[in-house]
Amino acid sequence: MFTYTNFFRILSIFVIAGALLSLTGTNAQALSGSITDYKFGYGPIASINNDWILAGHWMGYYNPSNLTDSGFHSTFDMAMKNGSAPHMHQISNATISDVKMDGNNTVIQSLVTITMKDGPVVNVPTTWTISNNNTLAIKLDPSMINNHFGESPIYGLVLTPEKEMNIMNKMMEDSKFMDQWIPLMMQNMMSTLNMNGENMSAMPQMMDPSASNSSMGMNMSNNMVIQ
Repeated sequence: MFTYTNFFRILSIFVIAGALLSLTGTNAQALSGSITDYKFGYGPIASINNDWILAGHWMGYYNPSNLTDSGFHSTFDMAMKNGSAPHMHQISNATISDVKMDGNNTVIQSLVTITMKDGPVVNVPTTWTISNNNTLAIKLDPSMINNHFGESPIYGLVLTPEKEMNIMNKMMEDSKFMDQWIPLMMQNMMSTLNMNGENMSAMPQMMDPSASNSSMGMNMSNNMVIQ
């Protein structure tokens, strides 16, 4: 029987798959080795530094046999606890110089570019620490960026599709809430995107697997998180 809950579950799966297909289709040809040679991860950033709140997302990868074949990108919003002074930062252009294990933690040394008010700052020494494949701590050299993020690291979480599906399933258990929230969400999305009967037909094309590189057949279970 059709329900909004089932529809939202199917829609969410296609949106996630479409995003992954789009990403891999764009970048897979740049890989220097087999997809199984890489370690990669992603997740949210949710951190409080002094009087500032940070929230956003991060993605990263590296090839253990060739550290020059690496990348990291994070985009996050930042605002004071009282909601004032909102702005955005991006971390990119990572050049990894060292990866080592410290117990259950992976410690990665790199230089990155970070956008600041007066323009991008390049070659900022950065340390990423991934603890137990669950949390990420990003430590940027404060002397290069006028101590903008304080002395403590920027923290985030390491996610996997399994973790995300578990979260989604838990949310779906609240069917009374979801049956009310899903129609509201769909109406808002349609209004925001100004969708009608004509351009709705473009949605399947956006998620068409044929538009992506065939290398989507990667072994996700072996390459899910940086470790």
